[in-house]
Amino acid sequence: MTAANKCIHCRGRVLEPGRVPLFMGVVNITPDSFSDGGQFFSPERAVEHALRLLDEGTDILDLGGESTRPGSSPVPPEEEIRRIIPVVKELRRRVPGCLISIDTRHSATARATLEAGADIINDISGLQDPDMAATAAEFDAGLVLMHMRGTPADMQSPANLFYGDVVREVCDFLARQVQTALDNRVKLANILIDPGIGFSKDLAGNRLLLTQIGRFRELGLPLLVGPCRKRFIGEVLGIDNPAERVFGTAGVAAWLAHCGVEVLRVHDVRSIREAVTMFLWCRDEH
Repeated sequence: MTAANKCIHCRGRVLEPGRVPLFMGVVNITPDSFSDGGQFFSPERAVEHALRLLDEGTDILDLGGESTRPGSSPVPPEEEIRRIIPVVKELRRRVPGCLISIDTRHSATARATLEAGADIINDISGLQDPDMAATAAEFDAGLVLMHMRGTPADMQSPANLFYGDVVREVCDFLARQVQTALDNRVKLANILIDPGIGFSKDLAGNRLLLTQIGRFRELGLPLLVGPCRKRFIGEVLGIDNPAERVFGTAGVAAWLAHCGVEVLRVHDVRSIREAVTMFLWCRDEH
């Protein structure tokens, strides 16, 4: 099986990326998200937004109850659970077959949401919680391992932005965390890796990770990348408002699709999917 066609397994289900990557649609159930300013903080609005994302072609819904923008304050698991569980249960009731990912750093949140019907844990901390891997293994859940130094509160500090070789160091970290997951009985087929674009990286570091994304193929696992509306796009284009970075996101997404990334995590699913689909259509005609 080629790298571009690797399957993703979670709770007995299989996702198979095709020529166009799979799309993970973001649902921020927070009052302070950098990208959408708390528009979907209430369970009703979060569910409505999730249903709209599914209509736009989302393959995986990624629900988060904690903002992880630079400088954000932590949210305790109890509050995360309070925010997320009603949305998971309502989506399971209304669209039983949808795939639900939970964006969390906490194993307690992971457990509660998996019990409520979630399928995948998207851990931006890359297993900083020592019980996260075992929790994912217990439920046969999918597990996304992302690279980040520190916490969202301090990840953009000068110390956390300094690398000798950012691509090699991120790759080595992910390799270690994959082994930790395997040691805790997570199945290799259930793991995805994410280099953590925008998390403890500066503009130069983000560019190197994007342009050398193929180096992560040495780990032999599906890649998930979340470039959507990120600060580096604003820095390049001179756009302060994250909501106005859709076209910049489309350019980065097209590049990642060209490189064979299996999953793209985005807010604007319809527009990014259409841009990527047409780019690949034109490319493949040649």
